[in-house]
Amino acid sequence: MMKTKKTIILIFLTLVISVSYLSAQENSKISKSDFRIDIKETGFDEAWDDLKTAEDLYSNGLGSFPDALNFYLRAAKYNPDCALLNYKIGVCYLASDKYNNAVDYLKKAYNKDEHVTGDIRLIMGKAYHVNLDFDNAIDNYKAYYAQFNESNIDEIAVNVDKLIKECKYGKELINNPVRVIINNLGERVNSKFDDYNSVLHPNQNQLYFTSRRETEKKTNRDVDYKYFENIFVSEQAGELWRLPVLVDNKLDSKNNESVLAIAYNGSQIYVYNGEENGGEILVSELKNGGWKSPEKLPGKISSKYKETTMSVSKDGKEIYFVSDREGSIGELDIYHSFLDEKNRWTEPVNLGNTINTPFNEEGVFIHPGGTKLYFSSEGHNSMGGYDVFVSEKNSDGNWDAPVNIGYPINTPYDDVFFKMDENEKQALYSSVRENGFGGFDIYKVIFLGEEKELKMSFKEEKLAWNFKPDYNLFYIKPTEQKIDTTLFLVGIVSDSKTSNPVIAKIEIIDMEQSKVIATGLSDSLGNYKIRIPKQKDYGVEVTAKDYLFYVKMLYLKEKQVVDSKIQSNFQLDKVEVGSKVILNNIFFETNKATLKSESYAELERVLQLLIQNPTVRLEISGHTDNIGGFRANQQLSESRAKSVVEYLIGRGIEKSRLEYKGYSFNQPVADNNTEAGRAQNRRVEFKVLSK
Repeated sequence: MMKTKKTIILIFLTLVISVSYLSAQENSKISKSDFRIDIKETGFDEAWDDLKTAEDLYSNGLGSFPDALNFYLRAAKYNPDCALLNYKIGVCYLASDKYNNAVDYLKKAYNKDEHVTGDIRLIMGKAYHVNLDFDNAIDNYKAYYAQFNESNIDEIAVNVDKLIKECKYGKELINNPVRVIINNLGERVNSKFDDYNSVLHPNQNQLYFTSRRETEKKTNRDVDYKYFENIFVSEQAGELWRLPVLVDNKLDSKNNESVLAIAYNGSQIYVYNGEENGGEILVSELKNGGWKSPEKLPGKISSKYKETTMSVSKDGKEIYFVSDREGSIGELDIYHSFLDEKNRWTEPVNLGNTINTPFNEEGVFIHPGGTKLYFSSEGHNSMGGYDVFVSEKNSDGNWDAPVNIGYPINTPYDDVFFKMDENEKQALYSSVRENGFGGFDIYKVIFLGEEKELKMSFKEEKLAWNFKPDYNLFYIKPTEQKIDTTLFLVGIVSDSKTSNPVIAKIEIIDMEQSKVIATGLSDSLGNYKIRIPKQKDYGVEVTAKDYLFYVKMLYLKEKQVVDSKIQSNFQLDKVEVGSKVILNNIFFETNKATLKSESYAELERVLQLLIQNPTVRLEISGHTDNIGGFRANQQLSESRAKSVVEYLIGRGIEKSRLEYKGYSFNQPVADNNTEAGRAQNRRVEFKVLSK
């Protein structure tokens, strides 16, 4: 990992394992002779100019990789078979939120030249790793390690054993996903640059966060060729966040600064300054509606070492922070300090090896309740990069062994700066996820809680004429009746193809409380009626025998209310013998053979379908768009189908109940001439063979 006097807070980028290593050691230039195609002189000059521009940008560092990628892809139109060119395209994708594209370019580079670079198997392993293809990742990591012997074992760039363990942890974690909805905060907050470490003001109406986007004040770039860090603030406007603006000038500096925390009374803001002692925590007081110039924390926090992130307790008397000071177990450890009677911070105490590991810890957050400590770590049972963990304080006042908060919150990339709300129903954190706006984005996590089983009552009801009238009823003094303002959600559940009514279970999930607050059944006509407390947005889960699960957000705020009812119909996809059912929540990018992380929740539902229907046999079919040759796509589509089958078998489904087949691009469902159409054609289908 690169160190400098102006070290940035983004010290946790997973790509230190692969890309920064590559940038330092494997930045081989593509020669003209390797790039030129003898029989194809037309277009060479333009392509060579693009390639030279790309090479210059690539050598600048991670911050220039997106621009380098654009020029590499243009050059590849002239020669798509250059091994080193494919390698560098794969690396650029791996360094982005489009890492799902990396594997195919790296595989192509390796197939063209197994020795294209010394670390090709390491980088391929990392590409499989971040795309959740853990078995292929392990194979490549082992192949990379096998290149070395006793004479050059010291040249190994990474801890291969740790990477393999991360893959094994990942396999365990994705098999037990947590029930959450993860929403990107959107383009009003996030940008194509890194955005992270969000801090919600106690008034809940202001969101402070750190961004490495370009500003008029800071156009220079740091050692990784990304723009310097700046603190932005966005104000809430209804359900949306306003476009962010730079904070008060007094919190700004010429170098890197990041927001860390705000006191619960709103009177202090803690910031990181990358210019001081290699990185230091400062505090600013609120005065006359504005922030004063930040100063060092009184007491023992400041040191000649680096302090990065921190969190302050709700009463303001305890602080948890991250530092690489002398005595650390790893490079970055979590420390704890109290505020003494003179309002000075006491000598920090390392939290010990229960929390800290020989690797790095970052993004510490003490929950307002004071009994839960959230933090990110490269150690423990991380599935790759930094994972978020939680530790609970026991009755002795000590912290228990941390628990990985689970997939899909955690991924093989870095997942950091996790901040749980006081009710433990929602959280904000930063992650590199597919379909983001670029680099690190800020996300909201909504916890759904445990799945609620439907309870049905069949108790015998007495007939009316068996009841003896209660004569006291006529002597009870009438009381004021409250007006019932309860709303009802009504609608029809039907088959998506035939429109026939479906008997289904409907669960309404309160996103703020993260729990099922209402459950109902549709009748034989498909009609349902569920009481809901008020008109707001909910989550909804609809399940029915022989149908795929339906899980979506239910946006009711703007819906029309008629006679205390809100209408919402649901259409379910049926599983029929001989029919094909597209799994809409399984996606593959062009030439991509690995399941995206979003696919596992859908597969878990399919798993339940197979468990509940033990005689059903399925054919799992993979389909691609028409980019690339038929043969390559045939292999790819079959690999996709096989990976789904292997997942289900690994979850306990008998092998005899599943078949897999690849159809390449022979069965398109949309126009392959548009990106939207190609995206639809990259799919997995279930065909029911028997029931």
